[in-house]
Amino acid sequence: MPNHLSVRIAWHDNGWNGRVCNNPKENVYCVGRYSFPGDVIASKRNLEWEEENSGVHASELPRVLPCSYSINAFGDSEITAENEPPVFFNDNTKTKKWNMPPYSINTWPYEAMYDESAKRNGRFDPELRAKNMREYFADLEQGTSLIFYYANYDNPFSGEDKKYVLVGVARLKEIGDEMTYENQSEESLNRFGGFVWGRVIQSNYAEEGMRIPYHRYMDNEEILSKLAFIPENQRNFKYGTRKFSDDEALGLIERFLDIAHTLKELGDTTEDWNQRINWLSSLINELWEHRGLLPGLPAVMNYVNFSKAIPYVKTQIAKTDIREIKETLFGLLEGKVEAPPSLNIDKTELKKIQRHWKIKDDEERTILKDVLPRFDLSKEQIERIVSENRDESGVYSSLSEIIENPYLLNEEYIGDDSDDRITFYKIDHGVFPSPDLGEESMMDTDDPRRLKALCCEVLKQFNQHAFLDAKQILNKLNKSLSHMPEYKKDSFTLRHIEVDEDELAKSLYIRKTDQSIYLYRKHVYELERQIEKVIRTLLSRSKIKLKYPVTDNDWENMLYSPKSPILEKAPEQYKNILNEQVEICRQIFRQPISIIHGEAGTGKTTILKSIINGIMKAHGEGTTFQLLAPTGKAADRLRERTGKAAETIHSFLAKRGWLNNNMTFKRSGGTVETNVTTYIIDEASMIDVNLLATLFKAINLNTVQRLIFVGDVNQLPPIGVGKPFSDILHWLKSKFPESIGMLKTNCRQLESGGISLKLASLYTEGSNVEKEINSEDVLQKVQKGGKIDKDLSVVYWNDGEELKRKIYQTIISDIEEMRGEKVDPERLWEDFKILNQEDGNHSAEAFQIISPYRGEAFGTESINQLIQDVFNGSNKTNKGNLGGVSYFDKVIQYKNRPKSNPYWAYNMQTRSNEKVQIFNGELGFVHVHPFDKKKWYWNNFRLQQFQVLFNRKEHYRVNFNSKSAVEENLELAYAISVHKSQGSEFKRVYFVLPKSKKRLLSKELFYTGITRAQVHTTLFVEEDISPLLSLSRKEASELIKINSSTFEFEPIPLEFFDMDEWYEEGKIHRTLSDHMVQSKNEVIIANILFEEGIPFQYDVPLYADDGTFYRPDFTLQYRGDEWYIEHLGMLNVPSYREHWEKKKKWYDKHGFSQRLIVTADLNGVDAKAWRNVILDSLNK
Repeated sequence: MPNHLSVRIAWHDNGWNGRVCNNPKENVYCVGRYSFPGDVIASKRNLEWEEENSGVHASELPRVLPCSYSINAFGDSEITAENEPPVFFNDNTKTKKWNMPPYSINTWPYEAMYDESAKRNGRFDPELRAKNMREYFADLEQGTSLIFYYANYDNPFSGEDKKYVLVGVARLKEIGDEMTYENQSEESLNRFGGFVWGRVIQSNYAEEGMRIPYHRYMDNEEILSKLAFIPENQRNFKYGTRKFSDDEALGLIERFLDIAHTLKELGDTTEDWNQRINWLSSLINELWEHRGLLPGLPAVMNYVNFSKAIPYVKTQIAKTDIREIKETLFGLLEGKVEAPPSLNIDKTELKKIQRHWKIKDDEERTILKDVLPRFDLSKEQIERIVSENRDESGVYSSLSEIIENPYLLNEEYIGDDSDDRITFYKIDHGVFPSPDLGEESMMDTDDPRRLKALCCEVLKQFNQHAFLDAKQILNKLNKSLSHMPEYKKDSFTLRHIEVDEDELAKSLYIRKTDQSIYLYRKHVYELERQIEKVIRTLLSRSKIKLKYPVTDNDWENMLYSPKSPILEKAPEQYKNILNEQVEICRQIFRQPISIIHGEAGTGKTTILKSIINGIMKAHGEGTTFQLLAPTGKAADRLRERTGKAAETIHSFLAKRGWLNNNMTFKRSGGTVETNVTTYIIDEASMIDVNLLATLFKAINLNTVQRLIFVGDVNQLPPIGVGKPFSDILHWLKSKFPESIGMLKTNCRQLESGGISLKLASLYTEGSNVEKEINSEDVLQKVQKGGKIDKDLSVVYWNDGEELKRKIYQTIISDIEEMRGEKVDPERLWEDFKILNQEDGNHSAEAFQIISPYRGEAFGTESINQLIQDVFNGSNKTNKGNLGGVSYFDKVIQYKNRPKSNPYWAYNMQTRSNEKVQIFNGELGFVHVHPFDKKKWYWNNFRLQQFQVLFNRKEHYRVNFNSKSAVEENLELAYAISVHKSQGSEFKRVYFVLPKSKKRLLSKELFYTGITRAQVHTTLFVEEDISPLLSLSRKEASELIKINSSTFEFEPIPLEFFDMDEWYEEGKIHRTLSDHMVQSKNEVIIANILFEEGIPFQYDVPLYADDGTFYRPDFTLQYRGDEWYIEHLGMLNVPSYREHWEKKKKWYDKHGFSQRLIVTADLNGVDAKAWRNVILDSLNK
């Protein structure tokens, strides 16, 4: 049973062929912190020189490329690599150079270097590290083991999701010798060892290998989506290299074979795909032979404390059928056979093991003997599965149910982290072993249990949706099955779902309509019903009775702000706003359930504070409140703004036993809160179905008087299942509008002036007069660029280099404006601190760069590198870094450290070490560790530890003392993603908006990003205004493309799932008019044009010769001419009519009015009249 290994390589745009990238400047991934070795490449790379030598083979260059560790993975000639000794050697050690033969890379087992076994007396010992390294490579078999090449998060495909991508596979040919430095001092040698951390791994790629030719299709997203290989089991691809089993390799090779078939069908010419397919097919047979029938037998033996059986299995397997070995071992456990001589175990120890075996109940013994040995599981996974508390790992099925259907492990199991998974293929391998092994399958290939597992697998992949159309699910799973070996192939139809409904219904909820069949994961359907039940129950109650009255005068007093700038500038307008807010408070105050909803700046917090004060007045000071938010940042802000204690929903659930250690939710068994009468849930748009339903389970509704949601539905939808806040809001709006406090007047806009929130309002759902008027006027101003208003500037850029230059120039300009004098180039870091000042204090929320993406030149990684190099480069260069982070850098925690896995931190208030919870998204700054306060100034000092002070938790100093501790928790945070920024506000925001990459972009994303700024936003837009125009379209909404059914069941059209295949901006899909056209009357006009066969575009810009533009409702192509339709829906509104007259003059001025068709709502909906106007104008 050979081991196989993964090896991390740096991204390359030319297929790792031993040459310089074709376009070095565009490859921002190779220098990322997750590249290999990213820090070396970033520090040694000379872009100008690489640009001059793009495409040149490394052997022809006068210097060694910093990416030489991996660029020859599939290169057919020898190149040279080198390694400079670490700075901390602090001696005259020479740079080590060596030859990299064809098809070779360099790797090193970093995990083994930092294992506890590498320590002696609490310190890492070079001899023990060398021992671990040799053991790691000794487990590999030259000529047998396989090498799986992968890129970490720094890649163009899966970096946004923090996942790895495989790029190729090949047979291991040779492991290079250990390498040592030359001229190293005795002191350095004894302390650190003399090994170069890298060994050459050469493959037999030419004859036995496959490379996925990503480089050929980087401009074709449709093909890339078919080729991108993102492995399910991420745990095999960590720490530079990891070893794994035949079973894991088998699942990967099956996917490689699938991709090879796809490339053959595409007619790709980079390889002889028939030869590669034959090799992969033979490899599958080979892996099955090595894997055998019972790969889980050693782990089962380990679990039953019979670890001495493991060497016996390994020695006997070459000469004895594994089934006989299994029967011997279990016969021994049951006391039915004598121990074979080759099994070295004394009778006392054996009796103890046999006793523990007998104590187990029948089901436990059955699953351990007859089921689990068939699957390549770890001892830890077996422990969780067999445990009575298996529900903490998501397994709710009984052992007897798992014995009957092992696929339940794939459906239900959730490990301690995202890496701990039991994949479908892992179970499928055990259920359907290769026929060559002489064992029957556990079921038929079309068994309903297998179909059920495959359906669940697809639903998990589309995890934002509560349900999917069964046709869509079947298409996806049948495609996966089509490339399986013949003995596992099958195909499923809707008839299977109908016939097998009883079995499928055990894990799936099947919803039938006249049009189709829809499938939910059963627990997701039940969670939606839990939410629906709570909302309906509260709505069925009578209005809340008050102990003491709260009058309009009371509301006015609570809402009135004598310091409001609006009061000073426009007293009458302030009075109108106050009246609107009083009306909202009065309307929702006695409702058992209510929503305070409004766009950014409309005063949601003002209303909420007044409602809280009103509750205390009406029911007495003893009223109990529970203020909750989905994130730690949002909870902190809620606490600050209301003066009431607030916590995260996760924290609330954890205290009551509803949260497992792996951050999943229990379906039952937690305690129920009975002492709270008022629940307030802020940032409700961020909450998914799982979180909200579990919260409702943890609340005793009988004690609840009020449930208040606060939120803005225009923000990004939840990361998780469904969109419950949106569902609740829209349902209440249509059924119980009195429960919604809808804030319409933008107070922040009136107080501060400016235009940024007007721009943001163009990306909200629905339409109204103000939005229609503002749309073109605001966008025309934005089109000009520069300083648009006091709160908004727009900077256009054309490529990554220009973007970086303009970000730098803008930062310098802003600092100089704040300082009132020029920036000193010698003290850039000191001047840069000014941007991070809020009310005279250093704050992580004073200034923030935001980008939708992680990768690319416009992504957070590249921008973070820019800011660190320019403004904090001296610290990184002179003092060093841990995991790419140096002194005084701004950082973000990207991994939850909850109560089950907290940090230990020094509390400066209590002067003691304490546990502290830090959650994903919390920002902070790096500080010098107190132990280094006196010596970090020294010239030869190199940091080996530092502390982070997180925002709002500055009295805690969290220690970091290793590269791995940093990389597994922190990232630079000068630039963060829009998702990470949600729930936060910053004084000043730089928001980067690309045009060349559209995946992930949505109107909710843009709205969320631009509304993070309290004072000023600078928009960095690629090329021109077109990205903003695109995102303002109705179909640019992410929210409308999520299947959810908290109340109403309205499946989204299937066409939305394959928009890449048909979508062209402005072209309306005939079946999607309702989803792509703003108003109902415009839908009627669109349908008229469809019926008449007139090609048209909807809402696309029409540019005049002077560069100005407007957007006609419809642009028609008829008999070689371009015509325009404007539909006037609100001429009775003065401001609308005035806007139309201005627009009409523009049409006249630029000669478009002769081909302008105008329809209007003056007499209501009159489709016949509109049709006649259009046809008469066209002479049709």
